[in-house]
Amino acid sequence: MQKAVICLLVATLFLMPITAVKDGTITSGENKVKIDSPPAPNAVCNGGDEPEITDAEGDVLFDYIDVLWASFYEDPNESDYLYIELKIANLKDRIGCVYAIHWYYNGTHYVAGLRNGILIPLKIFKQWFCAHYEGGRPVNNAWNDSLCDGYFDLEDSIIRWKIHKSCIGDPKPGDVLTNSYVFTAQRISAMGFIPFGRLFASFSDATPDGKDYIVQY
Repeated sequence: MQKAVICLLVATLFLMPITAVKDGTITSGENKVKIDSPPAPNAVCNGGDEPEITDAEGDVLFDYIDVLWASFYEDPNESDYLYIELKIANLKDRIGCVYAIHWYYNGTHYVAGLRNGILIPLKIFKQWFCAHYEGGRPVNNAWNDSLCDGYFDLEDSIIRWKIHKSCIGDPKPGDVLTNSYVFTAQRISAMGFIPFGRLFASFSDATPDGKDYIVQY
């Protein structure tokens, strides 16, 4: 009973909406990331419309971090960029969420993501990022609106990343992105993404490894 009450109280806090989106931009530190239109309308996916990563619906407590699928794609008119699209069951603008897509290229672990503030201490922001791992720790790569772009689409429950390939190892046509997966979480504090213990196990969603993506351009 006590655990159920605690879970209910914490869950109520997480239902707080945030209003960081204004005038077609999202503030991200000193940068403003454009969200006024979807990127790459002429983009093509590797292997058609089949997403590289899929996950079961309803396997997490909060539907706004419940991953359905994720896909890599490219635009022949903007061959210097890689696009990533993440479909969430019911995307909402909620404080303290993290959305991250991981993959490996040329033996290096990469990640692209979005951090949506933290609850304790309360900080409201949207931080788009891409990084690579060294010694098990992420090392932030360049992210600014001249190189990369992000799109947070509440209507279609989609998050999209447009990332300059120089930020992610500069893959060439025919190169392969492997072992891709998605991790999302309802974040609570600056000390960690989610609390320890089985009580909060459903505060995050992690997918199985996806199919390889072959770089097209």
